[in-house]
Amino acid sequence: MNAILERIKEAYHLETDAEVADFLNIKPSTLSMQKNRGRLDLKRIIERCSDLNKNWLLDGKGEKRAVDGVNTQTSIPVYTSLDIKDLKPDFNNSEKVGSIHTDISNGFDGISGSNNLIGYVNSGNGMAPTVKENDIAVINLDEEPAPGAIFLIASSQEASLRRLQKEQNKLIAESHNGKENPIEIGFGDLNRCIGKLVWVLRRVG
Repeated sequence: MNAILERIKEAYHLETDAEVADFLNIKPSTLSMQKNRGRLDLKRIIERCSDLNKNWLLDGKGEKRAVDGVNTQTSIPVYTSLDIKDLKPDFNNSEKVGSIHTDISNGFDGISGSNNLIGYVNSGNGMAPTVKENDIAVINLDEEPAPGAIFLIASSQEASLRRLQKEQNKLIAESHNGKENPIEIGFGDLNRCIGKLVWVLRRVG
């Protein structure tokens, strides 16, 4: 039973049993009880993990994902801050607060075809009204820097959302409100552009 839970963690980039319970839409105490009894709710697990090869999920045999999976449940880790080292994010040592579980099989603009996504809790209103304070910015780490797009930018020891503008042989990362200092990014230093903003989650009420 524990092997099945470990495979779920591996497939959806989860770290704890509590995150697995959240993914399965059950209480952590329920999952703990099922583990203690040695009887997981396999029907629920198979339904929630419908994009995985059932033989791999249950027995560890074959390919991880089914070739014709109907549902593509993607787990997007959410960070409140990123640990920046040498102008690159260290996700292993960054503060993670949970995950977003969503089906992107039908595709969202900028998301379809990529499993390399993170959520970032925005601080400040430098990019308002597009991204406000405490919004969760979904970032596609696979996107190449492009003028006009909003990117998560690494600077010294922090990360911030900025819109890219092209200026001669460099990119300028600017805030919407103009209160933050622009960040100059040379074309040989594009690794500072962590990823492109593709989706915004905002709490209502």
